[in-house]
Amino acid sequence: YGRSIMLGFHAAYSLGGIIGASLAWAGAHWDLALFVSYLPVVVVLLPAALVGSRWYVDGGGGPAAVPAPGGEVPGEPGGAGVGLKLLLPLCLVMAFAYIGDSTVSNWSAKYLQDVLGSSEQLATVPYNVYMVTTLLGRAVGDFGVRRFGAAAVVRVGALVAAVGFAVVAGAPGAWVGMLGFTFVGFGLCVIVPQTFAAAGRLFPGAADAAVARLNIFNYVGFLVGSPLVGALGDAWSYRGAMLVPMVLVLVTLLYARSFASGPAGYGDGHERPRTADVGRGSNGL
Repeated sequence: YGRSIMLGFHAAYSLGGIIGASLAWAGAHWDLALFVSYLPVVVVLLPAALVGSRWYVDGGGGPAAVPAPGGEVPGEPGGAGVGLKLLLPLCLVMAFAYIGDSTVSNWSAKYLQDVLGSSEQLATVPYNVYMVTTLLGRAVGDFGVRRFGAAAVVRVGALVAAVGFAVVAGAPGAWVGMLGFTFVGFGLCVIVPQTFAAAGRLFPGAADAAVARLNIFNYVGFLVGSPLVGALGDAWSYRGAMLVPMVLVLVTLLYARSFASGPAGYGDGHERPRTADVGRGSNGL
């Protein structure tokens, strides 16, 4: 498309997660059978996906591959391929972001209740707030990328998320803790989508392979994050454990230049017209 759209896709993902969780709550509340809960979703969404696929953009109309230093084209026959050395910074950023995400999803309720003394009901709120903030941040994030560039947005996101974890670690009470988790949501929400987008730009001839390999590291981060925070919390303190994802998110700042757009990229004040991608496949432009 020649412009930032990945954050909008992830906003739809966040919205789907919120709706799905709400449907699951309704099914549990009214004690509905799984067949009753799942069948209407399949009946509605499967045809919608098939109809929507009519408007998918052909991948063959993407931007031309940019030669790497030395004249080779990454990801194309005879080129450098999807090299781990180039992809590794983005892999680390992905893992660190998901360590932060898993910290919120797995430990926010326990943290509020056991450390900050909230009620059981109030302890369920931070993750819901976190999901809503990721939805809001991703809904408008593409405009920020188009205006200021992907690298700047990722830097700001990392700083906001780090401030959020710092607030959580030092919170005197539950409401301040929830404010911290709100900052975390607004910060982390931009990092993962832009990491995927950066991988696609880095390997224009093999974006699918690059994204697939990068995607492994979201599982790495999620599997590492939850037990890491739990082990540190039991051995040391849960307040101290919240500083670990804070530090890891800040490491993203060291790799922010990996998100910078290339010569034909977007978000740096000279987006390509959309027609450049649409027309290339048919008229050789």
